[in-house]
Amino acid sequence: MKTSLFAWIILCWFTTIAPCQTTYATPDTAYIQAVEKALNYLQKGQCQPCLNAYKKAFLIAQRSALSTMRAALCAYQCGQSELAKTYIQQAVTIDYSIAEETWIDYQSAPEFNLVRWSSMKELVQEVFAKKDTQLGINPSLKSQIQAIYTTDQQPRSRVDSVMRVYGQNSPQWRQLWQGIHQVDSINLGKVEQLIQHYGYPGKSLVGAKLGNTAWLIIQHSPVAIQEKYLPILQKAADQGEMQKTNMALLTDRIRVYKGQKQLYGTQVKMESTGQKSFDAIEDEKNVNKRRAEVGLGPIEEYAKQFGFEYKPTGN
Repeated sequence: MKTSLFAWIILCWFTTIAPCQTTYATPDTAYIQAVEKALNYLQKGQCQPCLNAYKKAFLIAQRSALSTMRAALCAYQCGQSELAKTYIQQAVTIDYSIAEETWIDYQSAPEFNLVRWSSMKELVQEVFAKKDTQLGINPSLKSQIQAIYTTDQQPRSRVDSVMRVYGQNSPQWRQLWQGIHQVDSINLGKVEQLIQHYGYPGKSLVGAKLGNTAWLIIQHSPVAIQEKYLPILQKAADQGEMQKTNMALLTDRIRVYKGQKQLYGTQVKMESTGQKSFDAIEDEKNVNKRRAEVGLGPIEEYAKQFGFEYKPTGN
């Protein structure tokens, strides 16, 4: 017996602060040491040492929107709201999409979860709203999409902790997923209405991060719904309104569900023994070429993320 593992299931559902960085804005050793110290202080809740370390790092280089947003968090926790706002503005200038993702993504930046509904939210919204105006973002639509994204991600952020504490066959686990499925159904109805009114609510309407939300909701839906909206999603990806990697994931998921070979090698299966491998891949020798065309890295590295070694079947 085997169980399908889908690539969009995040391997580690972080319920605490994000792990240490592995890439940096500059290879400068002093910068890296300062950033690592800052993150360590942030993990420990020591705002002033955290802030001091980021200030030291930024004297060397300030090209990371993520680190700058984390510096804003440290400043806010130290009661320095104006400095926090300044850092948020700098982060948006460096890379708005990363700054936005850092703020709204419960899983990639869980260190912000404790302040997402605090007065720091007002600082962030003020800076983001100004940038959105410059970009021509639809504020009403973006607000609706962000609410949908939040309700989708909040219960899913509890999956790992519930599984670890109660187990997958527990009443708590079943109750959690029952709630998730109910939310998915409600969100799908909302997304379908928005698509009817606006077309695909992509990057140009709601920003880079939230431009993937409608796809996210649709890929949580039954396969019949996924196939229904596949042409609209494909057009959106071709026009740069959503990430092409999303289409690769969805295309593979539909093909595997229908008993067909996947194209991009995004779908992983697990035997009852716990052994993992890829579902069958079409024209496997060229899979990395297709992956590169949609922005995916080599399949060998992808397999390592799931904890196994890729072994071509030679088909």
